[in-house]
Amino acid sequence: MKKTELCSDCGIPLMIGKELSWEDNGVITLRRSPLNRMVFYESRVIDNLFQGIERLIGLPIEHIVIESRRRDVRKYIERSFPGWVIGSLRWAGKYADDPGLLGRAIRRPAMQVGKALTLRVMEMGRLYGYGRAELGEGWERDDPFPWRESLVRHPYSVPFWSADALGSAEAIEGVEQWVKYESLGEETYRVTTYPSEHPVELKERLRRRKKYPFKPGNIAFQRCPSCGLPLELSRYRWYPEEGIIIDTENDWRMSIFGPQALEAVLDDLESELGEDIPRVVVEAQKGYIKSRTGQMNWRRSGTTFNKLTALRGMGNITGFEADEKHLSVRIQNACLPLIMVGMAQALYEIALGLEDSTYEWELSDDGDLDIIVKAG
Repeated sequence: MKKTELCSDCGIPLMIGKELSWEDNGVITLRRSPLNRMVFYESRVIDNLFQGIERLIGLPIEHIVIESRRRDVRKYIERSFPGWVIGSLRWAGKYADDPGLLGRAIRRPAMQVGKALTLRVMEMGRLYGYGRAELGEGWERDDPFPWRESLVRHPYSVPFWSADALGSAEAIEGVEQWVKYESLGEETYRVTTYPSEHPVELKERLRRRKKYPFKPGNIAFQRCPSCGLPLELSRYRWYPEEGIIIDTENDWRMSIFGPQALEAVLDDLESELGEDIPRVVVEAQKGYIKSRTGQMNWRRSGTTFNKLTALRGMGNITGFEADEKHLSVRIQNACLPLIMVGMAQALYEIALGLEDSTYEWELSDDGDLDIIVKAG
């Protein structure tokens, strides 16, 4: 594993600044694809959100989460790499059981391409805070499908990481598979994919990938003179070799991921389990935030919240009113609306010492999210 290059001024991996751009409108964009966005958010929210939903509805949902996520990952991998890369790996797979010279001659260069692709994906995953992934033993024993097994330490989300591995394997082979994971202790897992029908087939429907209508903003970040990233990011500590990012103010673990991935999963859960899922998601998120923040002082101004929200790529707060009776927030360029509603409700209840409250929210077609929380 090569050593990650860090910025000499802020200490953040240089690759982050090359891949991502923190815009003045509350959006983090991919430099190579400015219409696609990312968020910089607490990674434990993902698994705790799913676990909270399971507790509230009394049903397991991990298989739906994995199926929804793997579907998008497979499409992403197939679109992201040249056709000849995927094609050569699938062609080589046809000769997996051929021990002759022809089989070995075909497979050897394809395996080199496959290994380079796998290592590249693992490297970016570490920089984004997904955990430390390592090649499985199949690469050493000349396994015909070595990418089917991998090890990961401190994964950002166990079901999402499993789905990432599953979608990648299906994209490489063009064969329907499923995935299993085994805990090896100390937050280390062996993840294995294998040919299989999916245990759940989500309802097929036309779901267009969301294109966020980004509006301009006037958020002014202080910038690092060397890499250009917001200086506020320097309070986060990157451990790139371990795939971990830590918020030093509260010791929360962070990661960088596409909000559309989580939104797609929540859409599929609603489609499969019913229209009550949005309420359950907000309740689960509120409960998790309240359990993590405890008695922290959240009586802050809208300006402070705007900087925090923008730094995480969650949008631009253009309206903020709060008093003893209500909280009103408007967020332009919003994403993950159910997560934001649950967070707003939790922070309002913490600030006023409330046990419960009511809320209303609306997401307009132009990307404005309006949230109103009222004291019960």
